[in-house]
Amino acid sequence: MLKDSLTFLGTGGGRVVVFRQIRQSGGMWLNIDGVNLLIDPGPGSLVRIFENGFDTRDIDVIVVSHRHLDHCADLNSVVESASESKKNPKDILVCPSDVIEGDDPILLKYLREAVKEYRYIKENVEISYKNIKIVGTVKHIHQGAETYGIEFHSKDKKVVYVPCGRFYEGMLEGYSENADLMIFNTTFPVEMDDYYHLSAQDVEVMLKKYKPKKAVITHFSIAMLKADPERIAARLSRKTGLPVIAAYDGMRIDF
Repeated sequence: MLKDSLTFLGTGGGRVVVFRQIRQSGGMWLNIDGVNLLIDPGPGSLVRIFENGFDTRDIDVIVVSHRHLDHCADLNSVVESASESKKNPKDILVCPSDVIEGDDPILLKYLREAVKEYRYIKENVEISYKNIKIVGTVKHIHQGAETYGIEFHSKDKKVVYVPCGRFYEGMLEGYSENADLMIFNTTFPVEMDDYYHLSAQDVEVMLKKYKPKKAVITHFSIAMLKADPERIAARLSRKTGLPVIAAYDGMRIDF
């Protein structure tokens, strides 16, 4: 068991990178204080889980930040596998309500019994599970999908996930300061007015505010790959004085 670690099952973002599989898109496997969480099981997540030495049956909690396919396309496959075709239902699925409800849910109805409990993430919602807490923080502006920032707290550690969304001043309130690890979906190197995604410029502003002990950027578009994520991470480190890492497929970070 990789206690207090995060493994990237993919680092791709944007339609071209994800749906041409220029980078993988399987989400993240987080272990915090012995609890295994699968976060954002996008295209290929089921395969990437096993490729990286994990087993879906070991998943305790599945977390979906929002309903766009690059974050949840493999949700049904993972739930089917993890529950052994509903024979051993998983404990909990944490997600916005539009992943489960409405006319166009992501999780298929026949798999509803494969999960014991559904908990909807919202601002200021705290979900307790064993020895950890999953906390909904800031509502994001993200086209066509209910989206919130998410934090994971144990007795000794805090991990902050800043998913997709257009930057606005409200994002400078609500997240924890000095987290052990802060993950940013950093889709563009510079601000793009026509897109609902964070840029490296936005991340710089947030880093200066929240000052995590360690930060990692991921969810890269073609523009980010051309600009070189490692170079951008190094620049963010210089400008903020904080350790910033560019994620790559299969990378594991201890915290």
